[in-house]
Amino acid sequence: MRALLPLCALSFLLLNPPAFAAPTLPPTFNGASPLEWSTRLAQSEMARRGGTLFKDGAPRARWDYTTGLFAHALQQTSARTGEGAMADYAARLVTSFIDAEGRIATYRQEEFNIDMVTPGRALLHVYERDPRPEWKAALALLRQQLAQQPRTSEGGFWHKLRYPHQMWLDGLYMGSPFLAHYARVFNEPAAFDEVARQLLLMDRHGYDPKTGLHFHAWDEKRVQPWADPATGRSPNFWGRAVGWYAMALVDCLDDLPPTHPDVEAINAVLHRVADGIVRWQDPATGLWWQVLDQGDREGNYLESSASSMFVYALAKGINRGYLARSQYLAAVSRGYAGLVRDCLETDANGAVSLTRVCEVAGLGYTNSAGRARDGSFAYYVSEPVVANDLKGVGPCILAGLEVQQLLLVAEPPIAVRGWGDYERLLARIVAPTFPDRDFPITAHGAQPGAESTAAIQAAIDACHAVGGGRVVVPAGEWLTGALRLRSGVNLHVAAGATLRWIFDPAKYPVVFTRWEGVECMNFSPFLYAFEAENVAVTGAGTLDGGADWDTWWSWNDKKRPPVKQKTARDALFAQAEAGVPVEQRVYGPGHFLRPNFIQFYRSRNVLVEGVTIVRSPMWEIHPVLSRNITVRGVTIISKGTNNDGCNPESCTDVLIEDTLFDTGDDCIAIKSGRNADGRRLATPTENVIIRRCTMKDGHGGVVLGSECSGGIRNVFVEDCTMDSPNLDRALRFKSNAVRGGVLENVFMRNVRIGRVAEAVVTIDLLYEEGATGAFPPTVRNVQLERVTSTASPRVLFIRGFPGATIDGIRVSDSAFSDVSAADVVIGAGRISFDNVRVGPAGEARPLNTVAPPK
Repeated sequence: MRALLPLCALSFLLLNPPAFAAPTLPPTFNGASPLEWSTRLAQSEMARRGGTLFKDGAPRARWDYTTGLFAHALQQTSARTGEGAMADYAARLVTSFIDAEGRIATYRQEEFNIDMVTPGRALLHVYERDPRPEWKAALALLRQQLAQQPRTSEGGFWHKLRYPHQMWLDGLYMGSPFLAHYARVFNEPAAFDEVARQLLLMDRHGYDPKTGLHFHAWDEKRVQPWADPATGRSPNFWGRAVGWYAMALVDCLDDLPPTHPDVEAINAVLHRVADGIVRWQDPATGLWWQVLDQGDREGNYLESSASSMFVYALAKGINRGYLARSQYLAAVSRGYAGLVRDCLETDANGAVSLTRVCEVAGLGYTNSAGRARDGSFAYYVSEPVVANDLKGVGPCILAGLEVQQLLLVAEPPIAVRGWGDYERLLARIVAPTFPDRDFPITAHGAQPGAESTAAIQAAIDACHAVGGGRVVVPAGEWLTGALRLRSGVNLHVAAGATLRWIFDPAKYPVVFTRWEGVECMNFSPFLYAFEAENVAVTGAGTLDGGADWDTWWSWNDKKRPPVKQKTARDALFAQAEAGVPVEQRVYGPGHFLRPNFIQFYRSRNVLVEGVTIVRSPMWEIHPVLSRNITVRGVTIISKGTNNDGCNPESCTDVLIEDTLFDTGDDCIAIKSGRNADGRRLATPTENVIIRRCTMKDGHGGVVLGSECSGGIRNVFVEDCTMDSPNLDRALRFKSNAVRGGVLENVFMRNVRIGRVAEAVVTIDLLYEEGATGAFPPTVRNVQLERVTSTASPRVLFIRGFPGATIDGIRVSDSAFSDVSAADVVIGAGRISFDNVRVGPAGEARPLNTVAPPK
């Protein structure tokens, strides 16, 4: 079963962690990974419930927030594992209640019960994949409820019509994540303001600075029996209520545009909530109490639904870059360990149960036992404690997914909104320096015109042994096979020198590498560094890979079938999808998977500067799982098959500047792993700056994908020139429902584009496998400003599909002339133009989302 493979597939990574990672999370909890626990709990609950939650499965089934939460958790688990049965079950949980006219069985809008909005979030996910009119109508009903929801004088949603003038922490989760998601899907930007208003109002009226916690509810009129007559607040801090609020904050930030003016204020609230959570964590167990600040007071107990919510919110906050890993990771680790140890039970048949769940709690009226729901300590601890309540099961599943992500990613992302963040990212990237020592390769026996692999490697090893310096390749032609770069070594190819690689597969030993986004054992790249620090290739000389259509390129010559590499390529990808451990994916001699030219693997402080690179076997510069990388002043001219110029993959802090690209494939292709293997490592490429580069021939100037399953974010492109009749696109995004991935925060300015063959911007989410798959991709927050082109068929070529997301594409202060075809835009959300001029066939016309004033 695919969902249970990650633990096995992680074995190589856990024994060989990425360089510079300092994980404090154990790889397993009570013998299973967090993803396995989430999967088992989800499968167990589906088996326990069967069809009883579907409208057509049991007479008492209801459209309800608890089933909506469970459906959402199943959808998220399916997205991580690809297990379609979970997604199908989740879809039935919501769609079985909807008739052909879009009416929702058991739902009564006139009650204005905000709890009943929650299942709409799962329905939105279903609708994105399959936009049926009846589901759109049902979503519109829920949106209409929020539009008409009774409000406080400041615009805060009442929790229910029968709870007048009251805002509850619970209600923030019930309505706000749905509204934020709805606003994105249906392009309703004003709704983002509404979401922010609700989140901030509850903080304003519910926060207690003495404890760092938020009270369960607030009564504006101060008339409820439970309300403080001076503040209107309820008297205690119920764990699950704070958990609902914490989840609402991190979930709404998924959909709120990063440029929204209230994002920073919401982040500040999240930090307050997180600090309160950590402060009141039980030090002995890592769990949290039913009444948070009352500890082991008689009657109080450690409660699992709140504990699950807190682990989820903290872990997700770290994963998304909202919260500092160093500050909150220990609480996550202790909390999740406590959940698995004390709250998850496995029976003899392997079914997993979640125990210690408070069945229900609220304010006002009386409970089923006739007790007043007065918000007192005695009330909160009097409600029944049960197992497998969906209010706990859903968050516990979600918590495992986020902890699994924490396990795989060494550092969280940096929150980036736009060009205002450019300088701080640039300041993080510093090229390495080296001791003033030279090691000529001739001193170790290298001979001009002769194969000198051993001599050059000896010079590299000697340089490394004494703490580093320059290994100098002097003028002349020097022949070599694969070379292993080491820490502290600057391989300096002097002016007039050509280092040329010979075509002899025996000279390229099998090493641990990544090939087209999949880890394996294969031919060594020509220049290879593994877990090295302070390493460089510099100089004014030439690196000549010696590839042509009779040597390396012939392995993927589609004009002369059969294509030699196809069998091995297909086998490698199949092994990765099946979770075969990396050490068993052995290729090399007889398999025809071409090596990369330069690859820095799990390395830090990398520099490639000044050299000219020609005739590469495939990708030219390929840093993987590395950080602090500078590519500067390089000339790349290589026209063979898959001859991408520079492909940072799962890397952080990359600067590519003053470089010429004239390639047989993408000039710069940013990547993060392919399919299951990319999701296994779950390491994005982030913080990439590309400036003052020239792109000539190539499939794309700057490309994100197609190996992008780990995500790509925070890419800045400026002051570049892109011009060639053989350059297909300037900015390109490519993925599909098999690759998936989130590609976000891409900013381009002051770029001059001459002739391109397809479009200035291409977003193709139907690339190769297309819409058939369980991992719909996302492209969002893409901004172009002061971009010009002189001869492109169209400005935009955008293809999405139901379930995929293309949103927040903005073009401003730009001009595109000699445009010969209409833009293609399919399946996209918000696209906006501001002060844009398009000139088709000699005629200029303004293009603005909002017409300029007269």
